[in-house]
Amino acid sequence: MCSSDLGHGPSAPATHGAGAGVLEPASHAAGLDGLTLSAVIGFFLAILLVAHFAPQIVEITAHLDRAESRKSLRPSIALRSFSSGLAVAYVFVLLLPEFNVFQEKLVLPGINSFQVALLGLVVYKGLQHLCLLSANKKTEAMGDWAFVSSKQQERLLGFRVSTYVFALYASLILLTLPFQLGHYPSWVDKGLYLVTFFLHLGFNLIGLYEDDERHYRRFVPFVVAGVLTLSFVLTIFSVLSTGVLLTALAFLAGVIIFSVFRNELPSADHSSFVWFGIGVVFFAVAEAITATARLH
Repeated sequence: MCSSDLGHGPSAPATHGAGAGVLEPASHAAGLDGLTLSAVIGFFLAILLVAHFAPQIVEITAHLDRAESRKSLRPSIALRSFSSGLAVAYVFVLLLPEFNVFQEKLVLPGINSFQVALLGLVVYKGLQHLCLLSANKKTEAMGDWAFVSSKQQERLLGFRVSTYVFALYASLILLTLPFQLGHYPSWVDKGLYLVTFFLHLGFNLIGLYEDDERHYRRFVPFVVAGVLTLSFVLTIFSVLSTGVLLTALAFLAGVIIFSVFRNELPSADHSSFVWFGIGVVFFAVAEAITATARLH
């Protein structure tokens, strides 16, 4: 947010097609099938592990990066660029076409999915300015040191807001995971979806740690664990309707698009175009192959 946006923001889960089955409520309240339940549990635990071990992950990758002189072969740059390619491909290949699916299930009357997405982007951008305004008000009477203190307050508020937004965003992905996995017809689709969003959320967490190591250790793992545990319970019992979830995802779509093109496309100095291109092509080709297979 003020100092750290969603980072790797591919996106919120989309519904990958506008067939009749896509629009049916997700009513697995009696229990999920074994494979879906395993995927939900594995995804949940994997994100918690990344949240907890982000400092160690950053330390290990930094050590490996120093051992490799060529930028394209540095693990952190290669994997982050590949993940960025997946995220950008996801926006164009799946997310944008899914606005029609969002539209058919919106629970807000008199407004279309594109307007909801625009509202999400405006609210997200507004929070950045709200952080700055709040910080300035707290320090306006501090004289010569007001500027320094204001920036510190803005950074801390931004970091906290970014953490809460990430927790909400990750929760929506987790909540819609059974719906998504049930919709995708092949395990290629399911696996691609899981890998894309695991990398996406993982790099969000890494980005938060890189923004502020001290506050990350004291704040982020506990917030993420608490919010995701609640979402995990709601997911297992399918408490929220598909309509509510898709309305929320339409709102977040604006944030997703803003975040992807602000954070998923870093400068050439900090990314590898080769790995970015591989990520884009990998996602697009895999999706094209599975779509063709479904038609036959």
